[in-house]
Amino acid sequence: MNKRAFIRKGILASATLAVGPSSLFSFEGARSFSSHIPVVDTHLHLWDLSEMDYPWLKGKGLPLEKNYSLADYRKATKGFPVSKMVFVECGRAPEQYLQEVDWVQGLSGKNPEIAGMVAYFPLEKGAAAQEDMEKMAERNIVRGIRKSFMPGNSGYFQGIALMKNFHWVCEVNIGHEQLGDFLDMVKKFPEQVFILDHMVNPDIRNQDWNTWEKALMPFASQDRVYCKVSGILTRTSWNWELPDIQPYFDTVMEVFGPDRIMYGGDWPVLLRAETLHRWITSFYALSKALSMEEKRKLFHSNAELVYRI
Repeated sequence: MNKRAFIRKGILASATLAVGPSSLFSFEGARSFSSHIPVVDTHLHLWDLSEMDYPWLKGKGLPLEKNYSLADYRKATKGFPVSKMVFVECGRAPEQYLQEVDWVQGLSGKNPEIAGMVAYFPLEKGAAAQEDMEKMAERNIVRGIRKSFMPGNSGYFQGIALMKNFHWVCEVNIGHEQLGDFLDMVKKFPEQVFILDHMVNPDIRNQDWNTWEKALMPFASQDRVYCKVSGILTRTSWNWELPDIQPYFDTVMEVFGPDRIMYGGDWPVLLRAETLHRWITSFYALSKALSMEEKRKLFHSNAELVYRI
């Protein structure tokens, strides 16, 4: 899609959808639209403050500084066809990373819809991490690793080189300012699958689309890099409407195509901005113009392929 067509599309979206997602896409409408397409949520967080330490939560207050269970998630997604979930590490104390894996594997044993996990691992340990990786791989719930991006760190690069031995994805949560360095790293590991969380955290609140879009475009040719449509409502203003986020969705569709995009809920972090109900409903609205086959890819089949679930 050229820029003129993209801008025109954004203008049309704003004109036709200015009433906002709630009135356009009711709960019942979303459910009927999606009832025949199962959803894999690729970005689920759960935590129990009595089980592990979460330094980043201290002082946050409600809604985040409390326990969130699978029962709470089921209540939040009631009526939506969520068939599987991928648990993503929750920022527990770094030394507790294996404890978190064991906790999630225990949850999965009783609740098999938790089909995979993206765990934390200190990749900067480099080649010396082989034994620890093997120990973590004994927990068959693990499908990938998420660790803060560390450009220029040789140990971090060595750790990523080891991941192919376990068929793990490498997941990162970064901003567009880091995409240049990230692209350089991606090119060093042509066999490694990478996943960009939260659409690279665009500054939707200030509508900084141009800078973000320009940084994303080089990834159109990187067929081992995937993008999660998740976490973007925490980047909007409190009175957001669907036209505010539609151009960002359209851009990732242009850059990554329907084969490299996945849905993610980012619950309960999402609650800082919005309910999961409204996010899922909005995701359906964002993807309304796609074909049925494209919807299946975004909703579940891409995730099932990438995470092997």
